[in-house]
Amino acid sequence: MGTDQVLLHRFVISQLTAAGLDRERLIRETGLPEWTMAGDDVHLPSQTFSRLWELGEHALGDPNVSLNVARRYQLPSLGLYDYLFSTAPTLGAGLATCGPYVTAVTTNHRFDLVAENEGEVTLYLDMIKGEGRGRDLTQLWGLAAVLSRARRVVREPVAPLRVSLRQQAPTTTGAFVEVFGTTAIEFGAPVDAMVFRASDMELPLTTSDPVLAAVLRPLAEALPPPPPLSSAWPSRVAAALAEALETGDVSLDRVARRLATSPRTLQRRLMEAGTTWRQELDRARTARLDKVTAGGPVSRSRQAELLGYSDAGSMRRAARRWSVTAHGRLSARLD
Repeated sequence: MGTDQVLLHRFVISQLTAAGLDRERLIRETGLPEWTMAGDDVHLPSQTFSRLWELGEHALGDPNVSLNVARRYQLPSLGLYDYLFSTAPTLGAGLATCGPYVTAVTTNHRFDLVAENEGEVTLYLDMIKGEGRGRDLTQLWGLAAVLSRARRVVREPVAPLRVSLRQQAPTTTGAFVEVFGTTAIEFGAPVDAMVFRASDMELPLTTSDPVLAAVLRPLAEALPPPPPLSSAWPSRVAAALAEALETGDVSLDRVARRLATSPRTLQRRLMEAGTTWRQELDRARTARLDKVTAGGPVSRSRQAELLGYSDAGSMRRAARRWSVTAHGRLSARLD
């Protein structure tokens, strides 16, 4: 089970209390022992943080509660994690601390900063375990809070080029546009992420402090590594491949675009998860074939069409390759 630093809870509770909620009741209904509100080095089950957001939304009647709290974020509410960010020389260097040192505040999330191309850099946020409305609110808080603290320490305006959110579109999006500073927001996306201009990564931080950063570095290096995401990307690729097979375009480029990343980064993600693009494509085709033949035999030409091949000959050639690479089950089905 993932855990979150109690500093997260304290900041959110303070903001919800300022908005009019009863502090003691909020703590009690979230399931937090009162003693956790004192002391710094306390980690709590991640489900309590999600629960806190759900209670805040319900009690305030505010579906934008996590956005409204995030926009008021103040440094250094998260202690070491904030200092690592704010003492960096540039915005890019500060955001780069999010990933490797995320365990300073949570073991249930993972940030990744990826240079997709020469003009764009994407900050991904993954939740290891979570679901439902609590997950949506927590993820939204995570992205918006990172953006809010970035704006606190640069002189130039900062707004992402695009934002993708896994949650479904709300009734109104005005608060989202206001907080993120862009209308380019995709809801129901496969990932939670913000895409920035690469040039924004060079913006200097007004709080940069190389001396303090050097002091903090040994503390940061002693933190445990960020949690692995062994299944997140393969499952996303599987979903994107299933959709691509429906439309007939199963290229790496198309799937990467659907997942808001580059082909190279997608291949790296799969490699980190112990698989490859080719393996995932073969697995998706197996699942597709099982589905379409469940009701009876299907001609080879129709199989080829359904599996994204130009013709039956291409499918037969692929079958020979699969038999060599130990995908005998799919090969036998196609033969």
